[in-house]
Amino acid sequence: MRGNITRRGKSSWRLKYDVGTDSDRQIAYVTVRGTGKQAEAELAKRLNELAEGRYVAPTVETVESYARHWLANIAPAERSPLTLERYTSIIRAHIIPRLGPIPLQALDGKAIDGFYAHCRKQGRRDGAGLASGTLQNVHRLLSQVLRSAVKAKKLARSPIDDVETQPKPKRKKIEVLDESEIATLLAHLKGHWLYMPTVLAAYTGMRRGEVLGLRWRDIDFDKGTLQIAQAIELIGGKICVTAPKTERSSRTINLPASLLPELIQHRKEQAALRLKLGLGKSDLVFTSPEGRAIHPVVFCNTFTCKTRAAGLKTKFHALRHLHITYLLKNGVPVHVVSARAGHSRASITLDAYSHLLGDEDELAAKQADEILRGALGANSVPTASKHH
Repeated sequence: MRGNITRRGKSSWRLKYDVGTDSDRQIAYVTVRGTGKQAEAELAKRLNELAEGRYVAPTVETVESYARHWLANIAPAERSPLTLERYTSIIRAHIIPRLGPIPLQALDGKAIDGFYAHCRKQGRRDGAGLASGTLQNVHRLLSQVLRSAVKAKKLARSPIDDVETQPKPKRKKIEVLDESEIATLLAHLKGHWLYMPTVLAAYTGMRRGEVLGLRWRDIDFDKGTLQIAQAIELIGGKICVTAPKTERSSRTINLPASLLPELIQHRKEQAALRLKLGLGKSDLVFTSPEGRAIHPVVFCNTFTCKTRAAGLKTKFHALRHLHITYLLKNGVPVHVVSARAGHSRASITLDAYSHLLGDEDELAAKQADEILRGALGANSVPTASKHH
């Protein structure tokens, strides 16, 4: 590696050094301020980074320009359209207004700490502070963008590592209906078009979008299985058919035997109604009265109204929590539950639901006691011995 220093002023120096290869020579020029020894140290540092492959070329790119590049060119490769819409909203509403103008390589932990302080105090549009969950989402997204910048060699390291006030995630309160509540809900919905979607979610743990996107071709009545192949979501105010949320969300679910007759009856009733209305066969298992895909907002609003009328206060997603929690509490291995739920990792299932399984540790202690009691009893030694 070659480089030299030229004096530009009383305490100003120009560093010149090669950043290319012998066949493709490129020269970098950087002006630094300080003493001659400081300039020499800076040049030595840059040459050492080049030799070890850690060198990052100077750039005038800002946080905003790289965040927009990440949104347009990197995030779509692994994120669903719905997730991208949420990311875009966070970047435009929070990250760009406060951090956007800062040069990417000038962003440091102090600036990010100040950004988080602003978010906590007045990060919302109405001037109130952001909720802890929202701030955690902002932090995670900013971390992803900066991690990408490191990989793209725009940064030597992520300034997130220097943040002293990183938001700490608070455990979300998971709502789980008990047996009497789910019985009350199903009895109240019997005969309403929401009954079958509710039953299906409770029996399978499917997400709302997966339920609304389910097609008859995805159900194998002979094998008693159901394939999650698509979802229906609201993106940019429009109803869209999307791929499942994650790679593991594309999954096959074994259906309980008692659910199959319910689905068969629903198919018969749907066919009879569509024939009466002069409509053809439906590809979707659940449709609006007009035979189209059900609008997700209409679906949730109707579910809320019906549950309140039943004397309950719950969301449709609570049925997914119900299914997962009951499986875990009844001893189904967590990796099996995770695969059935379509979580991207089993650790997500554990993190979200382990606090609901408080009695399991007591059960483990009792089982350990039963297993070891005999062995310990047979090989026990006196608790006190006399020394002569």
